[in-house]
Amino acid sequence: MILRVATRDDIPFIMGTERLPGYEFMIGQSDAETHAREMASDGSRYLIAEEGGTPVAFAILQHLDNRHGNIYLNRFATTRQGEGIGTRALVLLQDWVFARPQAYRLHLHFSADNERGRRLYARVGFQDEGVERQVYPRPDGGRVDTIRVSILRPEWEKSRGM
Repeated sequence: MILRVATRDDIPFIMGTERLPGYEFMIGQSDAETHAREMASDGSRYLIAEEGGTPVAFAILQHLDNRHGNIYLNRFATTRQGEGIGTRALVLLQDWVFARPQAYRLHLHFSADNERGRRLYARVGFQDEGVERQVYPRPDGGRVDTIRVSILRPEWEKSRGM
C-alpha cells in the first residue's frame, strides 16, 4: 500500500467512497465543489491510499497549519471493510503526519455508534480523550454522541520503535 496526495481527479473516488452503504451516518458527505475548495486550502490535505495502483481509502486532514501542531483527521473511509485496509492506511497516515516536524497531535472524533471505527482507532494507537454529547442528529430525531481520540508524537514514536 502507498499513500499519495489526492488531486481534483480523485474527487469522484472520494465522493463515491463516502457514499458507500453503511457510511450514511458514520462519515460526512460533501459535493464536488466543497471537496475542491477544501482540497485547495493551505491547511488541508486529501490523501489517497492505493494498493496495486487502485485507490482503496481516503483521508481528509485539516489544520496542518495549526501553530500548536494539532492535526485534525476530518474524514477517513475505505472501499472495503474487514480486510485490514483501514489499519494499513491509518499507519501510513500517521507516518505521513508525523513526518511533518511541527505535528504533535493527530486527533479525530467519530460516532459513538461506530464500534468498528472504535476498534480500528484503538488498534493503531489512538487514545480516548472523551465523549462529546449529542453532537449529530439521527434520522429518527434522536442525537448521537461522538468519541474524541488522539495519538501524540511520543506515542507514535514508541509504536515505531524510535
